[in-house]
Amino acid sequence: MREPELRELDRRLRGIAFAPRASLGPEILGRVRRGEPPAGAGPPRRRRQALATVTAALLAATAGAILLRATGSVTVDRCCYDLDGGGDADDGVLVLAERDARVHHLRIYEDIDRSRSFTESDLVRLDRGASPAMHHAATGGLVTIEHCCVDFDGGGPADDGLVIIGVPPDHVVMAAIYERRPGDAAGSAGFPLR
Repeated sequence: MREPELRELDRRLRGIAFAPRASLGPEILGRVRRGEPPAGAGPPRRRRQALATVTAALLAATAGAILLRATGSVTVDRCCYDLDGGGDADDGVLVLAERDARVHHLRIYEDIDRSRSFTESDLVRLDRGASPAMHHAATGGLVTIEHCCVDFDGGGPADDGLVIIGVPPDHVVMAAIYERRPGDAAGSAGFPLR
């Protein structure tokens, strides 16, 4: 195109204006008053509930992370052991703790995706807070599984043990870590569980 033609095209394009029709505003207000959802939108109530749930979870996770980071907490992910009694070394433990001290969170998971670490696709067998507790009604066939000595609390030395009570092949009802000192007897007996 030549320059005069380009100028004419530019002038015409600049002259184009888009404006909503006069009835659009009242139409939108009427639809809102009748509770009509926008075209192509899912049910608004479920979307609001999902958004509120996601927002609350993000706020809680952020607040928790800030609080725990301020206290010098560390996350330790150890895999892969047979922690649920199923026979396969496909389970891991995720511990959020203060180094060599208090446990804030402990999770036993099955490493479904074989990543050798906890991911969203893994199956959580037990998820507990700061204190050991039985999470399911105890039933017959309870067994105790212990793993020692590994650094489960991020303190550095491999002086921690993990004790798990469950019903094989895949139920975990309690898990805790304990710390052994050099020269201590084997096993978790007599040690405070964290």
